[in-house]
Amino acid sequence: MLIAKGQGASPGRATGPLALTPEAALELAAKGTPPIFVRNEMDASDVPAITASAGVIIARGGITADGAVAARALGKPCIVGCSGVAVTKDALKGASLVLPGAPVTIDGTAGTIEI
Repeated sequence: MLIAKGQGASPGRATGPLALTPEAALELAAKGTPPIFVRNEMDASDVPAITASAGVIIARGGITADGAVAARALGKPCIVGCSGVAVTKDALKGASLVLPGAPVTIDGTAGTIEI
């Protein structure tokens, strides 16, 4: 089910559990389950978490955002600029409420997020 749409910033599809912090992304990856790493905005300090993740969602920003550039350089699917989506301390809020650890699928070409 489609829950949000943004702009595709790095092509490809990826599925994984939702990780809202760099620490959570690194922990899931260390356990053998690369996550979909989500932030409102990303910066260079998030690169280790992006590297460990299957894909990236950046709620705000465009295709030239730091996280989008890093995702492309690392070959990770990435979506940016998801209007109506916000990352809170406890959930990804958009068309639906998605809790950390819930599986999501992103399409970095189409810019879609599905549960």
